[in-house]
Amino acid sequence: MRSLKVIAMAAILATPLAQASGIAIVNSQKALQESAPAKAFEQKSQEKFSVQVESLKTAEASFKKQVADFERDKATMSDAEQSKMQLELRRKQEDLQYQGRALQQEVAQAQQAEINRLAPKLEQAISAVAESGGYDVIIEQATVRYAKPGLDITGKVIEKLNALAK
Repeated sequence: MRSLKVIAMAAILATPLAQASGIAIVNSQKALQESAPAKAFEQKSQEKFSVQVESLKTAEASFKKQVADFERDKATMSDAEQSKMQLELRRKQEDLQYQGRALQQEVAQAQQAEINRLAPKLEQAISAVAESGGYDVIIEQATVRYAKPGLDITGKVIEKLNALAK
């Protein structure tokens, strides 16, 4: 009698596992990054910010040359000239850091705006893949410690996202 209870309990516990075949894993961040719209945005972003990046690189190179020149010539400078030059170099360094942070912030804002624009399409793609694949549950990959490779539907989501973005 006791073995029948164990068998019945095992059958009850195994039922959810049998129904778990409708589970899939998706990496939303990867899907966004590898989608055609994201790659197109990356290309446009590089073109848009290339002038600012090059200008900043040129300014940094000029600053490094000024620092090297100062280090080379400071032995022949008076204390007043050294102090004046150090102050000037410090101000230029602070200005370069400010410009760099401003550029990074501008790029980050543009990226966030693109993510916000693509997020509804990503959700739509995930839903469409879930419907067509008969999945009951789709779990974000970042929250899963282990999953069989066959459960990952990120590639399908990327394809669907690309199709929706056209």
